[in-house]
Formats: sequence, structure tokens, C-alpha cells
Amino acid sequence: MASFGELCFSPAEFANLARIDRSMLPLLEANGLLKTTKKKVGNVERKMIPMAELQNYFHAIREWHEIGRHGDHCAPIVSPESVASGSVATATAYVPMAPAHKIQMFYNVKGGTGKSTLTAQYVMRAAMMGLRVLAIDLDGQGHLTVNLDVLDGHERPTIYDVLINDLPIADAIMNVAPNLDLIPANLGLCNIEIPLNNKTRREYRLSEAIAKIAKNYDVIVADTNPAASILNGSMLVASGLVNVVCATNPLSFHGMSLVMATIEEMEREFARTLEVRIIPNMYDNREVISQEVLGELRAQFEGSCTKAVINRSADINEATKRRSTVWDVNPRGVAANDINHLTEELLYLQELPLQTVALATDLDTSSTASVSNIAQAAEHAASVNLLAQQALTGSEENASHTTELHS
Repeated sequence: MASFGELCFSPAEFANLARIDRSMLPLLEANGLLKTTKKKVGNVERKMIPMAELQNYFHAIREWHEIGRHGDHCAPIVSPESVASGSVATATAYVPMAPAHKIQMFYNVKGGTGKSTLTAQYVMRAAMMGLRVLAIDLDGQGHLTVNLDVLDGHERPTIYDVLINDLPIADAIMNVAPNLDLIPANLGLCNIEIPLNNKTRREYRLSEAIAKIAKNYDVIVADTNPAASILNGSMLVASGLVNVVCATNPLSFHGMSLVMATIEEMEREFARTLEVRIIPNMYDNREVISQEVLGELRAQFEGSCTKAVINRSADINEATKRRSTVWDVNPRGVAANDINHLTEELLYLQELPLQTVALATDLDTSSTASVSNIAQAAEHAASVNLLAQQALTGSEENASHTTELHS
């Protein structure tokens, strides 16, 4: 995946990914948190931020944040010092702390829902955020493997060798991009069901293997085969979060009852409670049927359906053809925006705030002072958000009153 590692971002694109105000970039450069480079675009040399610097930035702010405050998945990295003291006004930023669930899987017993494509875009976006990611391809078709630009998967060890031939799982892992490792798949994986069925503790072999290398990663994501198989059942035992991809068409929606029944049966059999997220995919707001299916998903699975919706987009198909991320195709397109929101929601199981709150930062303060400043920043942000919500509520009431007068 050479193209993934060589990606560069404009200052505006970097600021959007890092959720900071663009005016903060000179301060980050001055304090050594960010290095920019010149890249010729057409006949003009432009300031760009390489992929490595994007990842290093997230690493740096995560380490800085851990000095001051622990426990929040998303928290301001700024403190409200005055501009006169050398600080710079900026927008609320978030720190990509540990994901809510380290081990996740993308699942559906129906094929053609776009599961492998979404898995590939998800793991690449998580790697861009500076997280150490392991992707596991459990589908004999090997589409996740191909999406991550591994074309010689038939020559490489797979999870079959780990579970059946007792190959150490570390020997099946290959690096495909900065911060992104992969256990590939090939057609040989289609023959795993019978030998796996004859193994003792068959449902636990996969989780026990993953546990041996889990400490090396921030998030581990599996792409499963479209079937109610023993291998998929083993991954359900290992996972904490199940991401069910549902295309917004009638047949995919019809199959959701079988998917949820399978998950509930596994929960009962193994006395586990799984977090489930249903991802509406291939949505087209021009089609009435897409709107109806999306509405039914949100009505019947209100607590599980993600707020992020993946719209049908040529950018995703183009990224699949290039075997790279949508940011390599169109970093400001609808697909990049959808994948961005979906990744944040699945990692932290909450919708991150889209509104920004004006805060300030002084990177020269001591760590003890920084802890106090961060706490003040959080209180300040909360009060500003409360005022914003009150103003919004007031405007909605006024609009309602105006409507009544007109009627």
C-alpha cells in the first residue's frame, strides 16, 4: 500500500481530520508537534502534511494528554490561557484515546452489502488517527486482503494455519502500511469448517490466539465471511463490538432478522453481552426504497443503528479499484466525510461534537498547571455548550410560535 503511506494533506484537510482550527498550525509547527513539507501540485509548490506527520501528531497529543487527564475518550487538549500570555485561540480538538472496544468485527450472513469495502476503509482511517491496527481477513474470497493491496495472499499463511496447523499467530501477521497490519486470507480458508469442527474448544481457539498479540494493538478488526459459520461464531466469541453492515435495499433488510437472531443465540450460549452497531450502507437519497429501508432500520433497531450513514458514492468504488483509501481519491468528498464520521462513532461509540468551542492553548505551561487549565477548559466548554443549547431551544420555540401565528 505504497500510495497510502505516501498520502499528503493540505493544511485545511489536516485541520479537518485533527478537528483543530487551521490557524493553530503555525503554533504546532513552532512547538515541534507538526512538520510540513513542500509538494509541487501542478506548477505551484504548496505546503502539505505527510501521512507520517498526521500519525505522529496524534501520537504526540495522546502522550501529552495522558500527562494531564485520563478516562475520557474525547477531550479538549487545550487550556484557556489569554492571548497576551503567548497562547493562540483555537477550536475544540479531540484526542483519539483507546477505542471503546479493542476487538471488533464486521458481520453479515448476506453477501453484497459492502462489508469488506467498509472494513478496509475503516481500518485505514483508524491507522490515519495514529492507532495501531490489526485487520484479520476471515473470508476465503480475500476481498479485505485485496483491498489492502496484498495480491499474493494465496502464498501467505492465513488464520487457517493458526487455528488448524498451530502456527503462532504472530507468524501470520504482515505489515501493509504505517500502523496497519494484516492477517490475509485466500481460498484455502473456505475449507476450515470441517477441521475446525473437530478441534477441541473450537469456539475459543480464535479468541485465545488473538489474546496473545492483543497488547501490540489499539484496535483489532475482523472481516467475516457471509455465512453463519463456525469461524464467524468463533469471532463473535472473541469480539466486543459487532458491526453489522446492511445495504439499504429490501433483501438486505429482510436478512437482518437472521443476523440478529444469530447474535442473540451466541450471547445466550456463551453468556456474553455484545455491543451491536448496524451500519446503513449504499444509501441513495434519490431512491424512495432507500429512504424507507433507512427509516425501518432506525425504527426497529433504534438503539443499535449508527447515526453515520454511508452514501452510495463513486469515490468508494474508485478507492477500491486503486486499493487505497477514499482520501487518496477525494479527501473532501461525501465518501471521505461518511467514513470519517463512521470511524469516530465506531471507535468511541458516540457521535463526536460537530460544533466547535473557542478555547486557547499554551504549550509552555508546566504539567501541573496544565491539569488545572484543562479542567477549567472543560468547565468553560460545558457552559458554552449549555448556552448554545438554550439559544437553540429558544430559536426553535420562536419558530414554532411564528408558524402558529401564520396558520
